[in-house]
Formats: sequence, structure tokens, C-alpha cells
Amino acid sequence: MRTKTLIAVMSGALALGGVVYVVHARAGQDTRPAHPAAAEVATAQVVRTDLSDYWTESGTVGYRRQRTLRGVAAGVLTWLPKPGSVIARGDTLYRVGDRPVTLFFGSSPMFRDIEVVGTVGRDVKVLADNLRTLGYRIGHQPPPGTRVTVQGAPPPAAGAGTDKSTGKTTDRTTDRDAPTAGSGTSSYQTVVTSQDGVFTPSLKDAVKRWQAAEGVRPATGAVTLGDILVLPGAVRVGAASAQLGDDATGNLMAISDQAKAVLVEIDASRADDLRAGQKVQIGLPDSSHTSGTINSVSSNVQAGPSEGGESGSESPKVQVVVTVDKAAAIQNISSAAVEVRFTGTTEHDVLAVPVGALLALSGGGYGVQISDGALVAVKVGLFADGMVAITGTGITAGTRVVTTS
Repeated sequence: MRTKTLIAVMSGALALGGVVYVVHARAGQDTRPAHPAAAEVATAQVVRTDLSDYWTESGTVGYRRQRTLRGVAAGVLTWLPKPGSVIARGDTLYRVGDRPVTLFFGSSPMFRDIEVVGTVGRDVKVLADNLRTLGYRIGHQPPPGTRVTVQGAPPPAAGAGTDKSTGKTTDRTTDRDAPTAGSGTSSYQTVVTSQDGVFTPSLKDAVKRWQAAEGVRPATGAVTLGDILVLPGAVRVGAASAQLGDDATGNLMAISDQAKAVLVEIDASRADDLRAGQKVQIGLPDSSHTSGTINSVSSNVQAGPSEGGESGSESPKVQVVVTVDKAAAIQNISSAAVEVRFTGTTEHDVLAVPVGALLALSGGGYGVQISDGALVAVKVGLFADGMVAITGTGITAGTRVVTTS
């Protein structure tokens, strides 16, 4: 009995000892010190690409071609349009002595009274073209080369003019007739060019009908200087510069084109980097971005405050007008500051690496570490968007270099 008991105890002890050994053995395996893993090195490929540097300027959303409108004829200002109004062809811009001043489109201003039948000139053509466009029947206009006799007006000074359609020089005043005895009137002949209109009887009748429709009294068919103001197109009215009752020959109101744009003032030294048609990026007030196109770079250099803001110190500025490619992006913005990113110098087809791949060499200059361990001196070029152009022995597209992670 004792023998069996001893054998059982010893067997249990051996079994327990085996368990303990296994636990220790496994614990020993888990707690052995691990060998450190090899450090990973970040690399990047040398790429062939185009690099452009950028700079950002503050701009303002506003209406294009903002300027101040001045009156033409003397008189008392009796009406002005409301700010924000759009004045189209044939609309009233303002009133002087309660007589409407009408907007016509064209490139030549009205510069005289037009009342004598036979009067020839560019201002007459502006009158004829606009009345025709507004739906008035103006009758036949004499073609270029026609000789026209102007009755009851002193002849203009003799001189040559250029017909833009042919490039030929034409002497307008060709024949002059002496005044009729006792009448105090005279006549002269002139030659019509492609730039001219002729104040014919039918055109004068059209003017009468137009005046009657506009409420001009009396509707004589004669156009007085100041009745019509000629601009390139429709305008949007801004703030008034004058008040009712003021003399109408001063500054009257601000006007602009209807289209919005971004206006940016830049240092004149940057102007040579920009050209019409160049693309830009515009950062809007809501942090969104949209694209734009440079419409014009002004050649009119203006003085502005220096970057340091020193009193009396100025740096030359030029204005850049940027058209927003998608007009809807700024349609709800009447006036706001935006950020415009311009492209400066561009280098094409260069080898480039991340700026973090550059290493300053002890002897001066820079180098890059090839991923297999070789250190190569390189010449750096343009820095742009976190990349830098490089050239060096053995540096080709696809070469891997060490860089910061």
C-alpha cells in the first residue's frame, strides 16, 4: 500500500515538474530580446516635368472699366438714374433742363450741332446707325465716294482725311460756292468716305420721330450738342457725384461695364511676367477656388504705397483685370476681397525632385543622396510647389533619391 502511494506521488511530481518546465521554457522564448529592424529610408523618383513659380496678390471683385461720367452741355441737372441701373442704347442717361441726354453706342463722340441737311461726318454716321438699330427708318445713305452739297453752312477748313476702309487719303472739301447775294448763306461740296454718314432729309425726319417719342419739345429734327452721349456699350450706374440742381458740365456719376471682374494692383516690376490670356487661380471669400483669365495688364503706371508703408515712399503699380471663367462663381458678390495666384517664371521639361531631397554640401552647393548610397553634387534651378529643378552627373528621370519622409 505504501509502495503504491509513493509511486503515485512521484508520478504526480514528475508530471507537475514537466508542466513547470514547459511554462518556463515558453516564458523564456517570449522574453528573449528581439533584434532591431532595419531603419526605413524615404525615397522619391527624379521626374521630368514643367515647373512654374507662383505668387499671390490681393484683388477686389468689382465691375469692369469703372470711370466717372462728365456732362457735356451746360445747364441745370434735373434727373439722374438710380445706382445699380443699367442704361442701354436709347435709354436716358440723365436730364439737363429736363431735356433727356440719350445713350448711343459708337466710337466717335458727338462734337457739334447737327441741323443742316447735307452735313457729313462720323458723328452723323453714329446718329444714323443708332436710329436704324432702334427701329427708325432713316432712308438711303449715300455710299462712299458720293459728292454731297451742304447748303446753308460755312465750309469746314480744307484738309485731308483717311478712309479707313481703303487706307487712301481724301480731300473732303473739294468745291466751294460763294454765298448767295443778300442771303448770307453758302454751300460747299464734300466727298463721303466709309466712315461718314450724311444728314439727309429722311434722316432728319427720323430724328423728329425719335425726338417726339422721347418727349423732346420742340421736335425739330436738329440734334444739339449734349443731346446724345456716345459710349462703347451699355453701362451700369454707380454712385452719383453730383446733385440735382448742379451744373451739368461737372462729374455726374460713376459708370462701369455690366460684367464683373477681379481688379488687382501689382508691382510694375512684375508686369512683364503677365500677359492677356494667361490663366490664374482665384481664392473666393467662402474659401472655394475658381479659375480666371487675365484680360488686360495696364500700361499706365501709378504710384502706390510702399510695402513697408513708409510715409512718402511709393512703389509703382499697374492694374491687372482678371475675367472669371465661370461668371456664376461671383454673380452674388458685389464687392469683396479675393486672392489671385499668378504664374511667374516657367521652366519646361526639367528634372525635378522634392525640396527635401537636397543636402547642403560642406564645400558649398547642394547634393542628393542616391538610394544606393552615392552622394551626387547637383546644380539647382527653379523652386516651385515643393519641387526643385536639378541637374547632375548620373541624374536621370526615374533615379531614386533619398528624401525626408
